[in-house]
Amino acid sequence: MPRYRLLLVDDEPRMTQVLGILADRWGYEVRTASNGDEALRVLQDYPAELIVTDLKMPGLDGAALLDAVKARHPEVAVIIMTAHATVKSAVDAMKAGAYDYIMKPFENEELRLTVERALDYSRLKKDNAYMRRELGAKYRVDKIIGDSPQILDVLKLIERVAPTRATVLVTGESGTGKELVAKAVHFRSGRSTGPFVRVNCAALAETLLESELFGHEKGAFTGAVRTHHGKFEEADGGTIFLDEIGETSNNFQTKLLRVLQEGVLTRVGGMANISVDVRVIAATNRDLQQRVREGRFREDLFFRLNVVPIHLPALRERSSDIPQLAENFIRSAAQANDLPPKQLRDDAVEALKNYDWPGNVRELENTIERAIILSPDRTITAADLWIPSPARADSTPSAAGADAQDAGARYHVPPELFGKPLGPFIDEMAKVRVLHALDQTRWHKQEAADALGIDRATLYRQMKKFGIQESEGEGGKG
Repeated sequence: MPRYRLLLVDDEPRMTQVLGILADRWGYEVRTASNGDEALRVLQDYPAELIVTDLKMPGLDGAALLDAVKARHPEVAVIIMTAHATVKSAVDAMKAGAYDYIMKPFENEELRLTVERALDYSRLKKDNAYMRRELGAKYRVDKIIGDSPQILDVLKLIERVAPTRATVLVTGESGTGKELVAKAVHFRSGRSTGPFVRVNCAALAETLLESELFGHEKGAFTGAVRTHHGKFEEADGGTIFLDEIGETSNNFQTKLLRVLQEGVLTRVGGMANISVDVRVIAATNRDLQQRVREGRFREDLFFRLNVVPIHLPALRERSSDIPQLAENFIRSAAQANDLPPKQLRDDAVEALKNYDWPGNVRELENTIERAIILSPDRTITAADLWIPSPARADSTPSAAGADAQDAGARYHVPPELFGKPLGPFIDEMAKVRVLHALDQTRWHKQEAADALGIDRATLYRQMKKFGIQESEGEGGKG
């Protein structure tokens, strides 16, 4: 494990020597400098995680060094040492960004604990910065896959609206990727370092939804044993994503409208107005204009939410994007399941493009992952997809209401399996896959294991689990 790097700065050589011996004994890598100017030169080639510096030094002193480090190396923690400690000098150092200060003379154990805490803090800052970068990369607009005209229009809207403060309403059928759009807007905005808070408005009863979003005071209702900060307060400085906004009641809509108009809320059972700085992105799979006409959604709230509308097309409306989406899901599903990537055969591509996808992109992703796991070869065929044929694409993709023979024919699965619970069903399909690989390789175990994307020992365990005997094949090669 790499050692943490410390930079010790003091104009007294004896002090840096003693500190260096202690730090080395505690397991740290150490460099030293006699003043602030020298310390900044050392930092150019030595990426220290922590600086321990004296406050009073000739030339660039500890306070000036702290300012320079915060400007050039904000991820580096700084501890100030001083023999002239006053409350003011300590407060000034902390305000300027020092992690902590320590007074000379100090106990070795006191210094050791202060250094450990500072390094923990520095590591946490680095981890947070890394997570921010990863989230930013994950939700870049180029993660919204497709080059159909509909998707290109969506990407242009995201690019234009993200840097603004405008409220956004994302519409589209379930499974089209509305939350991904919301996150792309957030992480490309000036609020990207703030929180992104998601609330599924359809998942909570009205009374719970109000408490969840606006918070409640202690004693506001039975069970309110402490004050609860709501999601709007949690999202202060960032973005709140109100999913399924069309499922909310008129009473709740009235209270939400006040937050949007005035930027203030009142907790349930409370009297005080609480200011919040939150960008709102709402989403729905409903026709909100129709619900306004029916009196089920407030017109003034609709106009407040619909400042910038972004509509996501259904997958069937952009079938040209399906091969690209499928290839992306193949890579991610193979990686997630520790399996080798597979290729889509032409008949599989056609089957994907000809299916209506009532569950949209989410259904496509699940279909690809299932095919990656259960397909017996390195290629995925139409039969491996388990989707209805185009002739039956208007049917509900379920065995409910159909006999097993019909369901098996539609989903390319042996009909006798449909009467079994999910566990035995999956085992039977896995057994079929193993047998197929063995048959294709004339029972050469290593080749069969390679075809399945597993090692030979795992193949033997699977054969034992499913009771597959050598006599079922043509011999026990390899």
